[in-house]
Amino acid sequence: MTFILTSYSHDSTRAELIDNFRDRVAAGERTKLSKAERSQLALHFVDALQCETEADCKALCEAEMALLEEGYPVASIANQYLPEWRKAISLAVEEGRLPRQDLEPTEFGKVYPHWGLKYLTYPNEVQQAIKQKTTIKNNIKQDDLQPIRADRFIRTAKDLLAAETPYEVAVGVAALTGRRFSEVVAKGEFKPTSHPYAIAFRGQLKKGIVNLEDAPTFLIATLIEAATVLAAINKFRSHPRIQELSELDPDEINSRLNTSVRHHIKRHFEDSEILPLVAGEKSVSAHNLRGAYAEIASHFFCPPNQGTHRFIQGHLGHVIGESELANRKNAGATEHYFHYRLVGAGGHQLNEKGILIERVGALPTTVEFEPEYTPEQKAIEVVGVEIMATAKVDTVETVETAIAPKNEPHSRKSRASVPTGLMSELKELAEKKLNASGSNAEVLASIIQFLKDDVTPTIAASVESFGSTFQWFTNEIERLRAENQQLSKERDQARDQARGTAQDSNELEGLKAENERLSAELAQFQQFKQMLVGGTSQPGAIAPSPSYQPVQPRQAAVVGKPSQKRIRNEEEALGRIDEAISLIMAWNDDPIRQFGQKWYIGVPALLSIFRDNSYSVSQGRIVQSLANKRDAIEQHHEKHGLGQRHNVRHDSPISDDIAM
Repeated sequence: MTFILTSYSHDSTRAELIDNFRDRVAAGERTKLSKAERSQLALHFVDALQCETEADCKALCEAEMALLEEGYPVASIANQYLPEWRKAISLAVEEGRLPRQDLEPTEFGKVYPHWGLKYLTYPNEVQQAIKQKTTIKNNIKQDDLQPIRADRFIRTAKDLLAAETPYEVAVGVAALTGRRFSEVVAKGEFKPTSHPYAIAFRGQLKKGIVNLEDAPTFLIATLIEAATVLAAINKFRSHPRIQELSELDPDEINSRLNTSVRHHIKRHFEDSEILPLVAGEKSVSAHNLRGAYAEIASHFFCPPNQGTHRFIQGHLGHVIGESELANRKNAGATEHYFHYRLVGAGGHQLNEKGILIERVGALPTTVEFEPEYTPEQKAIEVVGVEIMATAKVDTVETVETAIAPKNEPHSRKSRASVPTGLMSELKELAEKKLNASGSNAEVLASIIQFLKDDVTPTIAASVESFGSTFQWFTNEIERLRAENQQLSKERDQARDQARGTAQDSNELEGLKAENERLSAELAQFQQFKQMLVGGTSQPGAIAPSPSYQPVQPRQAAVVGKPSQKRIRNEEEALGRIDEAISLIMAWNDDPIRQFGQKWYIGVPALLSIFRDNSYSVSQGRIVQSLANKRDAIEQHHEKHGLGQRHNVRHDSPISDDIAM
């Protein structure tokens, strides 16, 4: 064999590179060759391929593979390293540094332009054995899916966004976006889109694209608001330690970060048992974070009528673009991310897909960028990350509630920004009422803490279930208006029928008092409604003090609704409320119930049960009872996947299903 070395971009001699490689192998170092060193070895190998005979070239290729086998397993060489060498050979042929050869097709019909490409690859039987071994391992993992809880995973990742070290932030971002660490550090481009839970990303490492401008852009779902994630990435990349890594290649970035990143993955996700070990693996890795992300993203955003594999491969970047998704075979790489199953706090399986689509809208299928922010908006977003990361996410249901836009269309632009004028007002009020002053972040943190600590029953209940409460008020107003109209009609009939008679006027007085009571109650409900949503009372509302002349009563007695029995004793009231809660739980737990037939346990539902069963209890006691049973109720809601706005699905009141 003849080795002809050239001066084409070599920094070290081949002998130096091999000596360093073997020294690291002997020392047991994790990194045997850096990306740059592998590139140089490949160039030296290309120089050596100026062989005189096919036999010499074949022997040279076999020797190169044997060298790599001194430090790497065959599977890694075949799938990761030999492609780098083969790419260097192909480039050399294209540029004329190696002669183009007209070789006979192989037994599989493949035509190679050079001996190096023909022989620098493992035989087909070896490659099939590698694939078979990988398939068997993956099958074992998929036959033993490990249970994870979305709420614990998201809460931990979200907390890491506000952690002290940049390495922890990198772990949090990777967990919430499904991206790789070197992409998060510098190599990936993340931009906001028109959807509050989607980021436009380009720069995927596994696609082998050198120039970022040539990389395709695709959408990735975020497990919390995208604005918070983007602000965390910007803050993370501005850290001095991370800026030092920005010009390094991915392998060098991974080499610098691997130890710290693995430590924090183990500490926050493995030791805490948030991510259990997958069959055949010794530790929780970054790959496992991507697998958990994929499972949760599917639970949140995958359309129920779309295959999970189809959804995940698009958001992990295995198949990019609508055309490829429509025409290409499903990506085999995606199969290696189905290793988990979602469960609730009680271990109950959560199988629903796309549970947040109704609240935030379906993720777009094409990239729609949002306008760039001003420096002031970016600064406010960073403040938003620091504050929002302190908020706890206790269950999957509270995640749903947190990201559900209240009474707004799905296309709402979600941003963690506070206008200057509003911020000034907040500061002034905070100083007066909370004795809080300082930076914007400190003022907002004080306000958030105040809202967390507030236990006023009426405020808490209204905030907790505004949508359902408003619907209840509206129904009550309509009911009272109908009763009042019917009462007025009966009054007029009584007047006509009773003219000229001289019967006892007691019934008339009762009729008048009932009319006044209903009118006053209707007016009060109108005021409550106006207080909740603003605006004026609805047209046609009846004044609180109607007047009419005394007339003789109608012949037949007015048939009214039975009066409500007020439960005044605290112990009896709390017992009755607990009974109502147990009845709702039993209803939901019945295996014949469909998801849309179940009921979220909250103040409006309980008030409806008592009111429609002729009982009356104070709202404050309902709030107290809910607080006493909070853990059990939250576990029940998580078990059934019920969010606070779930009850708006029902067309009829809860009392039609549940009676005391």
